[in-house]
Amino acid sequence: MPTPPSVLAHLDERIRIITRPDGSLLGLNCGPDSSGNGWQVDGRQSFDGGITWTPASPLVALDAKAGGWGGCQPVATTDGEIHVLLMCDAHTGVFALPDTPRQPKPLMERHLDVWHTRTDGGGSRWREPVRIWEGYTGSINSAIQMRNGRLVLPFAQLTTRTWRERGDGLDAFWFAGANETIVLTSDDGEHWQEREVRLKVQTPSIGVYGAVEPVIIERSDGVLWMLIRTQLGRFYESFSSDGASWTTPRPSPLLSSDSPAGLVRLSDGRLVLLWNKCLRFPYAHGGRHVLHAAISDDDGRTWTGHREVARDPKNYDPPPSHGDHGTAYPFPVVLPDDRILITTGQGEGRIVLVALDPAWLSEQTQTSTFSLPAPTQKPQTAEIRSVPIDGRRLPVEGSAFGCAGVDIVPIAPDGPPETHDAEERDAALQIRRTQEHWPACAVWNHPLGRRGGYRIRLRLASDSEGCQLLLTDHFSVPFDPEDEFQAIFVLNVVPATGALFPVEGNESISQPSAGAQLAVETGQWHDIDVRWDCATHQLSATLGGQSVTSPQRHIRDGICYLRLKPVSDAMDGGFAVARVNLAVES
Repeated sequence: MPTPPSVLAHLDERIRIITRPDGSLLGLNCGPDSSGNGWQVDGRQSFDGGITWTPASPLVALDAKAGGWGGCQPVATTDGEIHVLLMCDAHTGVFALPDTPRQPKPLMERHLDVWHTRTDGGGSRWREPVRIWEGYTGSINSAIQMRNGRLVLPFAQLTTRTWRERGDGLDAFWFAGANETIVLTSDDGEHWQEREVRLKVQTPSIGVYGAVEPVIIERSDGVLWMLIRTQLGRFYESFSSDGASWTTPRPSPLLSSDSPAGLVRLSDGRLVLLWNKCLRFPYAHGGRHVLHAAISDDDGRTWTGHREVARDPKNYDPPPSHGDHGTAYPFPVVLPDDRILITTGQGEGRIVLVALDPAWLSEQTQTSTFSLPAPTQKPQTAEIRSVPIDGRRLPVEGSAFGCAGVDIVPIAPDGPPETHDAEERDAALQIRRTQEHWPACAVWNHPLGRRGGYRIRLRLASDSEGCQLLLTDHFSVPFDPEDEFQAIFVLNVVPATGALFPVEGNESISQPSAGAQLAVETGQWHDIDVRWDCATHQLSATLGGQSVTSPQRHIRDGICYLRLKPVSDAMDGGFAVARVNLAVES
């Protein structure tokens, strides 16, 4: 059985990891030296696949006279050497030493120059860093060596472009943001050349970034594939045969928040993608609450999985008033056994090292049951309970932060005890409105399927007005007020006495795109079968002799989320779910 993702460690910094020829791991980080008066690149090693690490030791001293330093993007080349790309602020206040107050200059006066250092002698000694580009970039997230030996480094540069000075031609009709993606290449690892390429994308409003923080990978046909972070709800992509000339960026099929991706290739040629498939939250144009992963066996044309592999450990706390937060900025590395290590996260207490078994991304079934905490578990503190946010006891694939009335409760199932599994006799997920100004919703992630189905064991309370099952292809926060309108399929489960459409025995009823309606008796457990097919654009739901269908509302690539919520704002008994079984076809 594939192993679900596991957190190996909580980190203070996002180390960038490379695999050495002997199978050991080297984790690199750029920051202040031990004296606190200078800067250096640190290295630490792991000989057990990232479980334990040696203490950090200095590798490269960085000249404090040049400015403050940050970023650390390594490339392990086929000759056994290590190249590292760094950023230096040229004393413009982007970085600061521990006891030195940071005094950043205005944005248009800042520098984050790109510097390069490398090893010689099979990694035995380091060269003095050299500046290879001057300007301002936000972050370096990717650099690769092509199979022909060429090093390719993409990143974004800040321009002087404004809404008043947008450019000519087509540029005058839309705003590309203040940033555009550029590319440097090197054929010998010594001399770097800036290519005459300016990759731009539209922005959804004046004043946002534009095309930033690209990542690249070489496909099996030798073509380079670039995914560009945008603020448009998806990655844009560009292609190149040589790293020098690139196609005009176009929208990719990959939904994403305003966050960068991570891309790696397994030994068998498959690609693994890490990204935030999150939409509709004010921060980062979609949020960074969860990190997703998917796997492709056709060089990124189609993807399987779309599963959550990391979560913000502080999702159940309100977002901080300042600073970045969440699970963004994944930096993956493939281990000799094809497992993947991922450093990801932003903000204090949020950076984690995750181990991922890629086979887990290819699973096509999933089951969730619910159980009460063990008696030894400490009760929630008064401080936590002072805020009516529930859902902390959900299984790992579920979220309910920012909601109230979502919890695991004991149940007494109907029928003889021998007919029920132990989990069903234990507890169920209960969802009901308990606070006037707080929504109630649980969000459940599962493997993506163009076709698939759930069997959901569900019970409406005797006074419930019903519940909604929303099927979609992306994460949005549990308190998302637009989730019903953005869902691909909607199923309303309502009391038989309050049904909007008549129930006619065994007759199948086709219902409008506003959502199908299934009528059930309250106070009883029901096993509801739900099927969807994105090829035929249909959802069907059956219960006993009752069958309903409803058309697909949006054209997307499959379903990987189920959202469960009441149909109304009524303060009633809500509903309970004892089990969810899933099977999909990718």
